[in-house]
Amino acid sequence: MDEMVAAPMNEGSGLYSYTRNSAIQRKAIEAAEELINKAIAEKLEINNFSSLKTFQLADLGCSVGPNTFLAVQNVIDAVELKYQSQRRLDSQQFLEFQVFLNDHISNDFNQLFTSLPPERRYFAMGVPGSFHGRLFPKASIHFFHSSYAVHWLSRVPKDVED
Repeated sequence: MDEMVAAPMNEGSGLYSYTRNSAIQRKAIEAAEELINKAIAEKLEINNFSSLKTFQLADLGCSVGPNTFLAVQNVIDAVELKYQSQRRLDSQQFLEFQVFLNDHISNDFNQLFTSLPPERRYFAMGVPGSFHGRLFPKASIHFFHSSYAVHWLSRVPKDVED
């Protein structure tokens, strides 16, 4: 199955849009928050980032609704807590966040960026394209997040075919 088929969520904010019909996905993000906090607290090596001033994270399969912003904020909060506990510094002065929001090229990125939280503490960028291919330079992302995107795979991964 080499053909890639895009299956984007319903765009906009109408009655049948993903924005208004993604409560189950939101519950999954809320349930994963504790796991993300624990993983970052236990596994993130702050010493590896001592010279960095920017922490880069990507949300793969971000779609258009507010769920992606909740997921991103959960990660940012956990990373800031880890920095504060290990460095005893105000992480907001020390660390900036770049967030790469990824989805198919047919995703409604206009709706996504129109709904960015005004009080966000990160710089947001769109990265259209399938995450089956390479989206970022080597060693450029510190944390990848993906929620409810795997079951929407546009093709079977080659490793699974074997």
